[in-house]
Amino acid sequence: MRNQAHAREAAQAGAVVRIPRLWPVVVLLATPTFIGLGVFLKRYRGTDRTAMALAALIGAGLCLVAGLTWFQHRFGGAVLSRQSLRWVGFRWGAVGGACAGGVGVVLLAVRWAIDQLGGPVGERFGPAFLRALSALWWTTLPGLPAYLAVGVVLGVGVGLAVAEAIGACASRIPGVSPRER
Repeated sequence: MRNQAHAREAAQAGAVVRIPRLWPVVVLLATPTFIGLGVFLKRYRGTDRTAMALAALIGAGLCLVAGLTWFQHRFGGAVLSRQSLRWVGFRWGAVGGACAGGVGVVLLAVRWAIDQLGGPVGERFGPAFLRALSALWWTTLPGLPAYLAVGVVLGVGVGLAVAEAIGACASRIPGVSPRER
């Protein structure tokens, strides 16, 4: 029984699949991401711990939505091998994971700048944003390598999981080997 599962998995690794259209999935993921972005920008103060966690989650959601939109535009309806699909998920998951942290930091800077608009001085958004971004940059600089490494590892995991989910939903093209494409 176990050998049959391994044989089936090895056969599927080289299987050729037609990538499904993913627009409904992109819309389903974008909806809570943009709702969370709206709540984040309206509700939380920039120094709140919940805001920091929410900024990281929204950054990851924005990168995932952008990545899936790019993937749909580039590969939607195309024929790929399962191995190629995994490689795309691995590579672009790593890029998205590294970018998610940066997007979270920018979102925190935006939130801090919005907080400054309502302060007693009423500073303009541009200078307040740049000051907050530079403060966050210098604050996170010592931990940046670890922050990026964690983002890349998590991004690779999410990218591979999404690639496997897409591969599971894709229709297999029988009788075509990856070399015949």
